[in-house]
Amino acid sequence: MTTSSNKRAFVRSATEGKSFNVLGHTITAKVFGDDSSGDYYAFEVVSPIGLGIPPHVHDHEDEVILVAEGNFEVWIDGKTYSAPAGSVFHFPRHIAHGFQNVGTTTGRTFWNVMPGKNFETFFDELGSLPAGPPDMAKVAAIFGKYDINILPTGA
Repeated sequence: MTTSSNKRAFVRSATEGKSFNVLGHTITAKVFGDDSSGDYYAFEVVSPIGLGIPPHVHDHEDEVILVAEGNFEVWIDGKTYSAPAGSVFHFPRHIAHGFQNVGTTTGRTFWNVMPGKNFETFFDELGSLPAGPPDMAKVAAIFGKYDINILPTGA
């Protein structure tokens, strides 16, 4: 590993990283805030069939997502898009967005969130919620703490 400007250069294998459950998705963090001086946070998401994240808006982060496996429905600013394997979606801050695995197999996506300094602790808090159907009041409170607002269904 080498460093430059407080950023680390490295290779993490497919089996390395920190794995945890966030709202039923298996998250494996690959690039942490300490690796990037907080500039970005990168992770893999494995989404079971039918699972997604409700429409929401970030005040601070931009997200770039690559669909490696599966078929997703993506909502951006009131419009619905199909995102099969190989697709990339971009969720800029202040734009309503969400997604759902609408395929017939487990989906796998790779995410890069910029800046990433708050996302790591945001996921740590979401990942500490008990397994099972989420208590959406607790989920919304955690989202709100990080200036991420869950929108009403259909937004």
